Amino acid sequence: MALIRSFAFASLRLLVTGGLLWALLTRLDLARAEEIIGHASLPWLAAALLALFATAPLTAARWRIILAAAGLSPPFGNLTKLLFVGFFFNQVLPTGVGGDAVRAWRCKRLGIALAPAIRSVLLDRASGYLVTLAVYAASLPALCHIFSDARERLGLLVVFAAGLGGLLVLALADLLPAKVLRRRPLAALAELSRESRRLFAQPKRCAGVLGLSALTVGLSVLAFMLAGKSLGTNLPFATWLMVVPPVTLIQLLPISFAGWGTRELALVVILAGFGIAAESALAVSVVMGLSLIAAGLPGGLIWLADWDIARPEAKAAPLPNAERSR
Repeated sequence: MALIRSFAFASLRLLVTGGLLWALLTRLDLARAEEIIGHASLPWLAAALLALFATAPLTAARWRIILAAAGLSPPFGNLTKLLFVGFFFNQVLPTGVGGDAVRAWRCKRLGIALAPAIRSVLLDRASGYLVTLAVYAASLPALCHIFSDARERLGLLVVFAAGLGGLLVLALADLLPAKVLRRRPLAALAELSRESRRLFAQPKRCAGVLGLSALTVGLSVLAFMLAGKSLGTNLPFATWLMVVPPVTLIQLLPISFAGWGTRELALVVILAGFGIAAESALAVSVVMGLSLIAAGLPGGLIWLADWDIARPEAKAAPLPNAERSR
């Protein structure tokens, strides 16, 4: 039954992705978008790809800080390789966070139990989205000024509210009544909330996590800007800093295959407010999608060759007593 349900959800995401792309392509000049992509500047594209690659070691460093807070210390190199494996599966699995599940599962090869591995991956992802949401909040007044249509403003506010609500649930779930928290999924969420507060309660650790998150978000924005430059869309970094956060949050919606369709629609709508033609916006989105696939290819090779497994001499730190007792 679970397999049938998973297949049904995957099929639905494919249908939604196809529907969104079809709706866009039937309203745009596809030949013009293809022409723009065909004249892409390879040096700028290579720079965008390098920016995406550079996020992996920074994210691995952030993830290692989070694991260290739980008393775990796997090798940095193995975590970096696991990040690339996650990049790969984010592109080939129906959901854009499928890679997170894979890297949590692969953590057992490093001697990390599944429960703390899942919590560390979720906290790692949430740390990045916290900075993304902060950047979005700072640019929201300017975005609302640029988009004068009431429905567009409402959409921007709904996306922000949904992102903020998700982070608040993560941070405060353990404050729910004890009767509610007896249910197993909510009990796990409550433990994640407690761990998130422990993580950020230590100033040095908090600064490290948020600083690395800021760098990874900045590199992601830079990758968008460089991809745009390769196609003749010469918007400044400050503009992309307003554009990318809402697009990133919209891609979290589990309705399309690896974010395809939702990313294209979001970029076409948001970049229109900055005077960018829909065909150019679509070209940027497609090039970014292909760049993400290219960035994930090394992860596929690492996974096939089992290169993400710790060397025999590299042992993970033992689990804390509290974790072993569970």
